[in-house]
Amino acid sequence: RTLGHIIPTPGAPRRLRRASTLDVMSASIVSRPCLAAAAASRARLVSRAARASTASSSSNDKLHAVGARALPIQVRGLAQIARAKKGGFMAEMEEAKAEESGAKVEFTLPLSIQKYPHVSLRNDNKIIGVFDAELEKLAQAMFKIMYETEGVGLAAPQVGVNYRMMVYNEAGEPGRGKEVVLVNPKIVKFSKTKDLFEEGCLSFPKIYADVERPTSVQVEAQNLRGKKFKMTLDGFEARVFQHEYDHLDGVLFHDRMTDEVLGSVRGELDALIDAHPAGEPKGV
Repeated sequence: RTLGHIIPTPGAPRRLRRASTLDVMSASIVSRPCLAAAAASRARLVSRAARASTASSSSNDKLHAVGARALPIQVRGLAQIARAKKGGFMAEMEEAKAEESGAKVEFTLPLSIQKYPHVSLRNDNKIIGVFDAELEKLAQAMFKIMYETEGVGLAAPQVGVNYRMMVYNEAGEPGRGKEVVLVNPKIVKFSKTKDLFEEGCLSFPKIYADVERPTSVQVEAQNLRGKKFKMTLDGFEARVFQHEYDHLDGVLFHDRMTDEVLGSVRGELDALIDAHPAGEPKGV
């Protein structure tokens, strides 16, 4: 079954291959720096983001000019991950402000899985601020297509709905396991211990490769009524969450592959880009 989609090794859906160089579990806690430190950190982030944006734009121009795909994909992936790592006091203030004026979800049924390089996979995803019957309808529709495509997790941007919401069920079957809906989730703590695991994604048909992720995370989120809660996730469930959470930041699983692993699937990625409908914008 796929995890929005991680595809476990056949016959052993929860066996993780532990990285040999990583051992003891410890926690890295997200701290709240003082205003001065936060301002300095923010200035550095803005500077780095500007440089990354310039490099990405330049590389993307080369992609369209000469058809070279290796560098643009890698640069774009690094830029997306860097953007997803923003933090500190100022980021928290911006987040709180966005929650106050959060959006009402809008979508069209039936939903369909968007395949790479569809732009919805790289678009910004809005914070949800209206918790109504439409939000519940979206969650139900996401579970429906997740089960139909044999997934165990699904993020809203994967169905072309750019809001910060995900659903998952480790069992991958209706009536079994526990259905989880997370609205506006965020990671507040993660383990330093990591595991390698072969992942796949329905947005990347028939592409499977090893991705390293922390084995445990603590998260905060809201339910369909807007109530905030916390969860501690371990093992396969932690990986399911992190894969889907990346989608909410516009980060795709190949962005987290090592250069060697990425090189092994480069041909398949190029094939998906070539198969993208003519005239439609690409979110490489």
